[in-house]
Amino acid sequence: MPTEHLDETAKQILHAASRRFLHYGYGKTTMSEIATDCNMSTGNLYRYFASKLDIAESFVRELRREQIARLRAVLDAPASTPAEKLRQFFLLKFKLAYERFHDKPKAYELSSELITERPKVALEWENAEGRVLAEILMSGNDDGSFAIENVSNTAKILQDSGYRFTSPAVFHEGEFDELAAELNGVIDLMLDGFAWRAAKSPTASKSVASSSIS
Repeated sequence: MPTEHLDETAKQILHAASRRFLHYGYGKTTMSEIATDCNMSTGNLYRYFASKLDIAESFVRELRREQIARLRAVLDAPASTPAEKLRQFFLLKFKLAYERFHDKPKAYELSSELITERPKVALEWENAEGRVLAEILMSGNDDGSFAIENVSNTAKILQDSGYRFTSPAVFHEGEFDELAAELNGVIDLMLDGFAWRAAKSPTASKSVASSSIS
C-alpha cells in the first residue's frame, strides 16, 4: 500500500512499530507489542498489516518518499550549476545515510532484514534516486558542462561509486568528517571526468540528453 494513502490509524501503527524496531530491534519486536502500543487488539492490527515485514516495508517506503523529496529539492535549486547539484546530491545522501545508520545497529538490522526478504524495495529506492541523479546529469548535458551519451547508465555507475558513503554500509565506516572529505574527493574525480569529456566534445549535441530514464 502506498504510504501516502495510509489512514491515520495505519500511520499510528507505523510510528509505534518504528520506535520498537529502532529501539529493541526488528527481530525482538512482535505484532502483539505493536498492537499494545497502539491501544488495539492484535487481531485489529492484522486488519491493517498482514505481517511485521509488511509494516517494516511501509515504514521504509515512507522514509524513501521523504528522502526523494529532499533530493529533488537539490535538483530544483535554481541558482546551482549541474556540478554543484551533483555534489549536493551525494553529500545529502551521505548525510542522511550516516544519520540513519552509523553506530545504530537496530536500524542496520531492520535494513538488512528488508533487503534480504524484500529486495524489490531496495531496488525501487535505488531506481527512484537514480532518476533524480539522471535529471541532474541531463541538465549538465543541456548547458554543455557535461557530455554524457548514456545518462541512465552513467547515473547507475555513479550510484555504485558512492555506495560506501550513501548506503547502510556507513554503519561499519568511520567518522563523519573523514568520510565526507573522502566522498568529496570521489565527487571531484567524477566532475573532473565530466569536464574532460565536455572539453573534448565542445560542440556535442544536446540530443545526448534524450537517453531514456528508466
